[in-house]
Amino acid sequence: MVINEENHFEQVIGPLRQRPRRSDPDGLDESEEWWIGHFEYLKKRGYMMRPRYRPGWQPSYIPGSFGSLYAEDAQRTPHPYIMDALRMSDSLIVALKLIKTSTGEDEITMLFSDDDPNSDPHNHCVRILEVLPVPGADAEKILVMVWMRNVMDPRFRTIGEAIQFFKEMIESLQYVHRNNVAHRDCSLNNMAMEANSMFIRQYHPMAPKKRYDWHGRALHFSRTRRPPRYYLIDFGCSRMYDPSQPRPLEYSLKSGGYIPRGSCRHAMRSFCHRCLLLRQSHANFIPRSQGDPIMRQPGVSGFEFLRPLVSDMVADDPSKRPTMDEVASRFSGIVGKLRWWKLRSRAVQKDEFLSTPFRAVYHLFWTASMMLLLKPAIPSPKPLH
Repeated sequence: MVINEENHFEQVIGPLRQRPRRSDPDGLDESEEWWIGHFEYLKKRGYMMRPRYRPGWQPSYIPGSFGSLYAEDAQRTPHPYIMDALRMSDSLIVALKLIKTSTGEDEITMLFSDDDPNSDPHNHCVRILEVLPVPGADAEKILVMVWMRNVMDPRFRTIGEAIQFFKEMIESLQYVHRNNVAHRDCSLNNMAMEANSMFIRQYHPMAPKKRYDWHGRALHFSRTRRPPRYYLIDFGCSRMYDPSQPRPLEYSLKSGGYIPRGSCRHAMRSFCHRCLLLRQSHANFIPRSQGDPIMRQPGVSGFEFLRPLVSDMVADDPSKRPTMDEVASRFSGIVGKLRWWKLRSRAVQKDEFLSTPFRAVYHLFWTASMMLLLKPAIPSPKPLH
């Protein structure tokens, strides 16, 4: 199968290129102006954007001053095609994602959103609340989804909390593959956490450590106390295949959708190279090996027991990598052998230094309180209603 490398590279990289620099760093850029132009339309559909993205907006700070660092209306979205908004009916924060219909992202994502949320517990794919047409642009649509957080923020407190994250992501890939879809970019960038249950008050989407009303910090419970939900997101690079046909060759993608030009020539089967991408999502947990180019993060201590499985998932020969069903089976066996004290032990960040002893003492008292509250070592969320 012949694949045009240049066209494929432009298709994926083009929308991700940085926006041109502005002479006024605090002013609105072209993509922000686009969203403002659709303010009234989105309001009629029941979605209210922040003051910055309303017609006639005037900054509450002096442009170019340090005041922009502390003003709520100076917080701009980092992605030109994603906007946050409040659903006016219930004040739920949602993500509005502008997509091209030619990518097929809406069709694939809706495939995993149409069924009952509790019909298959393995379905941890992002769910679409609504699909909005774009006035005057038949080739574009707006996907409405619940706003989610980075899975690493807040940090994992225990080994068991991270185990639940791994479990849900492995199950999500099993579910996707059973439906003959290859995500093709299942990196940590495309895994998100719906954590509204953890927070006492709603956090701000552009400043997650602050409250939405910009008055104080966004206080939260631990994942053990209020388990979040993890989702596989962004199916813009995904492919759906005919189960009766052989798996076609595809270019491997790197985290964030970028394709290294040199590696584009080494096409591999989509259902094989997902192990390499899943390995990248584990890079924050598995201790770094000498000469391992993937392990760039400081990492988290305590997950050495996963190294044999992860190493097999990134074997040089894709045909020797385990299937997701095999990964799930081996992962379940490994976790089943872990003792309760291991699961409740602290997930120590590798960049911790002087604070480690104090946090260790606090963790002992915190663990005792969680056990008194009968919170499980591997916290799982309640079924959706």
